[in-house]
Amino acid sequence: MKLLIVTQKVDPEDQLLGFFIDWIKIFANKFESIIILCLVQGRFSLPENVRVISLGKNRGESKACQLFNFYKYTWLLRKDYNAVFVHMNPIWVVLGGFWWHRLSKKVFFWYTHKAVTFKLKLAEQFADVIFTASKESFRLPSCKVIITGHGIDTNLFRPDPSRKKYDGITRILSVGRIAPVKNYETLVDAAKILDGRQFNFSVAIVGEPALKKDELYERRLKDKIKNLGLEKYFRFLGKIVNKDLAPYYQSQDIFVHLSKTGSVDKTLLEAMACGMKVVSCNDSARAFLSSDLIFDEDDPKELAEKIMEILVKEADPDLRECVLENHNLGRLINKITNVINE
Repeated sequence: MKLLIVTQKVDPEDQLLGFFIDWIKIFANKFESIIILCLVQGRFSLPENVRVISLGKNRGESKACQLFNFYKYTWLLRKDYNAVFVHMNPIWVVLGGFWWHRLSKKVFFWYTHKAVTFKLKLAEQFADVIFTASKESFRLPSCKVIITGHGIDTNLFRPDPSRKKYDGITRILSVGRIAPVKNYETLVDAAKILDGRQFNFSVAIVGEPALKKDELYERRLKDKIKNLGLEKYFRFLGKIVNKDLAPYYQSQDIFVHLSKTGSVDKTLLEAMACGMKVVSCNDSARAFLSSDLIFDEDDPKELAEKIMEILVKEADPDLRECVLENHNLGRLINKITNVINE
């Protein structure tokens, strides 16, 4: 079986999509050959049976040129692939779906987001199979959906047995792009409460704004921290690529998951895989976290209390087992590959 993959970026240094390199490497072991069409390509090392072609966004080409390149390569290389796997972006399913079906190519689509857009509704019509991580991450009713779990590299994201013991400072970590949907202001308000209770802690935030409007949000967030006199507690670490994240999880005590996306978040699962104590306000987390690890998304007092409560408890080893069983990267790719090869 020869596979065509359409994705946004092939770049291990990308904050949001760098993890996809690991998907490609495992896919390469499952298929005779892989062609990847992407908008942007960075520097990477991939197996010899993988060919990456940029549609031109990284070269500054116009959207019209990118679209032309998309149709050019899907036609010129039509004999070099048997099936298509589109990662995340429904527009490519819409633009290529009719064409691929005319060429007798099945279309497989991966999508994890709560948004149900017109483009997604069209993509659902053209896709043969839709893969998603959880029931919350694809909210358009469809008989084509297969729930697979996320793909966490549990060999990379694992507990560090050499980690130093607790030294009296509670190290709090949150990971994700800096954006309003990530709800960081609740963590800031909770920090103010902890400060008032003479709680000894620090907060590390990993991530950076992805959009211009998010840069404004980050400035407001830092201003709020300054105005509340909390600067000594917070560190903004900026972008850390996925392959370099594990030591940050391994060296902190409590992972605070604040996202309002409503779907299972990879960062929460990565923290669980590293053996961290975790708390979350996300509705989807209720499926695998006990009630004592869940707080209301707009309640900083409850968050502060949860942090103080779980500090004295041992990390639950079942949380890592949950990731191993339901969100392991190898199992995910096996599930997808088996469906494509049917």
